[in-house]
Amino acid sequence: MTRLHDWLQLLRISNAPTCVTNVLVGCAIGIASLGPEHPGPWIDPVAVLLVLAGVFGFYLGGMALNDVLDAKHDIETGASRPIALGRITRWKAMLLAMGLLGIGVLGCSLAGGLGGLVTSLILLSCIVLYDSCHRSAWPAIFLMSCCRSLVYVVAAFAVTASPDAGLLIVFGLGLGLHTMLVTSIARSERTANRPSAWHVLLLPVAPCGALLAYGAAELWAVVLFGVLLALWLGRMNRLLLNSPPNVFKAVLVGLSGIALLDAFYLAMLGWAVLAFLATACFALTAIAHRSISGT
Repeated sequence: MTRLHDWLQLLRISNAPTCVTNVLVGCAIGIASLGPEHPGPWIDPVAVLLVLAGVFGFYLGGMALNDVLDAKHDIETGASRPIALGRITRWKAMLLAMGLLGIGVLGCSLAGGLGGLVTSLILLSCIVLYDSCHRSAWPAIFLMSCCRSLVYVVAAFAVTASPDAGLLIVFGLGLGLHTMLVTSIARSERTANRPSAWHVLLLPVAPCGALLAYGAAELWAVVLFGVLLALWLGRMNRLLLNSPPNVFKAVLVGLSGIALLDAFYLAMLGWAVLAFLATACFALTAIAHRSISGT
C-alpha cells in the first residue's frame, strides 16, 4: 500500500463524489426557491465553487477527525486503518482535519453569507459531535443524517439568501432518512448479524416520500432515474438478505446510492442534465469503492 493510498483511505475519498451531488441538489433547491419571475442568472459560479470546496472540506475533515478520535480504539481492536497501522501519525491527521474543517466553514460562509455561516457552524458542530460519540448508536445515526441534510441547506444559501423552507424539509428529510438507514445498517457491518427488517422496508420512503410531497417536473427523467435507484436499492436489499448477510457491501451500495438518490431528486426538480451528472458521480463512487473503502 502506498503512502498516497493511506491518505486517501483516511479521507474516505471514494465517497467524495456524493458531496458533489449533494451540492447540486442544494443549488437546484436554491434555484427553485427563486420563483418563475426571477430573470436569472440563477447562480454565481464562484459561489458554487466556494460552497463545493467548503463541503469537501467538511466531509474530508470529518473523516480524518473520525480516525483521529478512534485511534486508540482502532489500535486495541486491530482495525486496518492508516493511523492504527502506524502509517499516518495521529497529530498529522489532526492538523489535516482541523485545516479541512476550517476550509469548510470559510468556503460555505463566503458562498452563502450569514445564512451560510450559521449553517456551516451547525454542520461543524454535528460533525464534531458525531465523531466524538459515534459509538452511541442513535445519537450518532441522527447526527450523521443531519450532516448530510445540512449540505442541501448550505448549498441552497449559495444561490439565494432565502431558500424555500418547505423544499429543504421535503428533500432534506429524504436524504436524512436514507443516510440514517445506511448508518444504522453499518453498525453491524463487522459482524455476521442481519440488520432488522425495518431497514429494508424504509429504504423506498426517501425517494417515494419526496415524490408524493413535491411531484415531478420532468416525468420521463423521474421514471428513468427512479428505475435506476430502485434497481440499486434492490441490490442493497439482496445483499442484506443473503445467508450470511453481506452487510459491508450493502453499506457501500447504500453510500454510492446517495448519488442516485440525488439524481432522482434533480430529475424531480427539473434538472435532468444535472441528474445525468449525478449518475456519473454514482458510477465514479461505486468504482472507487473497489480500491478505497468508503467506511
